[in-house]
Amino acid sequence: MDKEHEMISSYWNEAAEGFDAQHDTEDVALWREALEGAVGLNGNGATLDVGCGTGFLALMLAELGYRSTGLDFAGNMLAIGREKAVSRGVSVDFVEGTCEELPFEDDSFDAVLNCRVMWTLPDPVKAVREWKRALKPGGKVVSFMRMMPLKGGGHYGGEIELPLTSGRREDYVAVYESAGLVDIQVIELPEAMSRAEDMPGWTMFTGKKVNED
Repeated sequence: MDKEHEMISSYWNEAAEGFDAQHDTEDVALWREALEGAVGLNGNGATLDVGCGTGFLALMLAELGYRSTGLDFAGNMLAIGREKAVSRGVSVDFVEGTCEELPFEDDSFDAVLNCRVMWTLPDPVKAVREWKRALKPGGKVVSFMRMMPLKGGGHYGGEIELPLTSGRREDYVAVYESAGLVDIQVIELPEAMSRAEDMPGWTMFTGKKVNED
């Protein structure tokens, strides 16, 4: 692991203990509805939650019936996710790895999803290209973001350049385009999905991998 990835991994391992408190304001029923609307396969397919943390998306996708995999390189996050999967009675394959180098074969997933991950990436175009590689033709990349610029470079003490800290929608669309995704959509989700105070609502970005058939 290089110094940059070591710093990022250390940050998220230390954040693991209190991480779930950030999701206590979320309406899980509305989130499940948004997830099924985005993937659109009625639980019949394989999904990957990249930068899954403690499994916020991965667990809901499993509850919807998908073959759910969660990937993160913070082992402390994954340990909590595994405990939550047992307590909720669902099966999620939690895997340790980086968003930029997935340990999966080409064309493995029907959808690759993430929540509040893209702005934390030093090279988001490289990451999304890798997610696209792991998608089946016709599959989707789905990103959920709160559009809020962060001062001081965001996480990691400003020591690592993060291109998406500006939080502009057009920047996310440009990353999707540069990674080769098509049919890109920007969707503002219902405010009722989250009861978080003093926070913007959720914006969903979707893009497809070209079906080469």
